[in-house]
Amino acid sequence: MLQLINIEDIKAVKDMGKKVDLDKINPIITQAHDDLRDYLGVNLYFDVLGNLENPDYQALLSGGTFEISGQSYPISYYQDGLKAMLIDLFMNRYLSQINTNITPFGATIKQSQDSEPVDRVTLQDRSKEQTQMAGAKWEMIKLYLDENYILFKAYNSCITNSITPAGERKKRFRTIV
Repeated sequence: MLQLINIEDIKAVKDMGKKVDLDKINPIITQAHDDLRDYLGVNLYFDVLGNLENPDYQALLSGGTFEISGQSYPISYYQDGLKAMLIDLFMNRYLSQINTNITPFGATIKQSQDSEPVDRVTLQDRSKEQTQMAGAKWEMIKLYLDENYILFKAYNSCITNSITPAGERKKRFRTIV
């Protein structure tokens, strides 16, 4: 499967430590892509994956400034891009799975003699923080998409398509904590 981010992209903006287990990381990246698909809607998600090299999609992927037409005076807005949002979605999932190793003998927490695992509540708080950061990024990305819907035909079809509009699945299924 095509992926928008890899471990190097994540390490460039988040503290991941020096030694990273790719066998654990890659499935979490895939899960984060599923979360992104829920925000974008199926049509736009696969449209973005199919246009990774398209210059029109670079601002959507990597972020940039934009202005909203029809305002009485110009305001420059900034959106961080789908890659930054995806990294936050990744961190949300990663933080909830970081302390647990699944072994043939059950779930374990790896410790060395000089370490102590972070308590579950702290990890949940950090995970929730990452979700909130992704949500804030989504609000700006959505403004960008709304302003540039002509460039992104799949987004336009998500607006008029009654199956699952962009972001609606996230709104319909809320997690109650």
